[in-house]
Amino acid sequence: MDAHPGAGVMVTAGLRKPYITPYAEESVELPLVFELGRLSYRDVLPGEGMFGVLWARCGSRREGQILWAMVHTLRQRRCMLKGLCRVCGRSATDPGTGRLWWVLSSAPVGEATSWPTVGPPTCREHVTEALSTCPHLRRGRPFVCTVGDHTPIGVLANLYGHDDAGRVVETRHQVAIGLDETHLLPRALATQLLVSLRDVRAETV
Repeated sequence: MDAHPGAGVMVTAGLRKPYITPYAEESVELPLVFELGRLSYRDVLPGEGMFGVLWARCGSRREGQILWAMVHTLRQRRCMLKGLCRVCGRSATDPGTGRLWWVLSSAPVGEATSWPTVGPPTCREHVTEALSTCPHLRRGRPFVCTVGDHTPIGVLANLYGHDDAGRVVETRHQVAIGLDETHLLPRALATQLLVSLRDVRAETV
C-alpha cells in the first residue's frame, strides 16, 4: 500500500517532496460504520486498527498535486514506529550514538522529563531542509535535538457519532486522545500517532 521507506523522498525539478507529505491522489473514501459500538469500515482491512483505534485510510499513489500542509497518516505512523526521517523516509538514527535525530517546533519547557509530539524524526542530513520547508516548524521556534527513547502515548484523531437520521458524522476534529482513554478510542479515527520523547538533548548541525 505504501512506498518503500528506502524510496521515501521524491525530487521533481529540484523540489524535494517529503516522505510524510500526501498527494491529492492519495485521498480515498472512508466507508465508516459503527459495529457493536465501535467505529469501523464496511470493508475493514488488516492493519487498519492499531493501539485500539481505527486509522484513517489513505492511498499510496505519490504523484500529482502535493498537499504541503497535510500529513500522510500511514507514512507518519511508520516514521514514528520505525524511527524514519520525515523528509527521506530512511533511518533517522545516528550511527555513531544510536540516538534519534529530531526537530521540535519548540524547546521542552523547564525540567520536563518527557515531551509529546506528532512530528516524526528528522535525520541529521535533512534537518536544515526540514527547518526551511515544513510549515509547522517555520511557525514555531524550532529545537534541534537527539532522543534516547520514544514511546507511543496517544493519537491525533477525529471523533464520530450518529446524527438524528442515524448517519455516521464527525463530532470533533483533530483531538489529542491518550491510548488510555478507552471511552474515546472506539469512536475515534486516528490520523497521526502521538509519542513521548525521553532523554532529549539539544544539538547543533
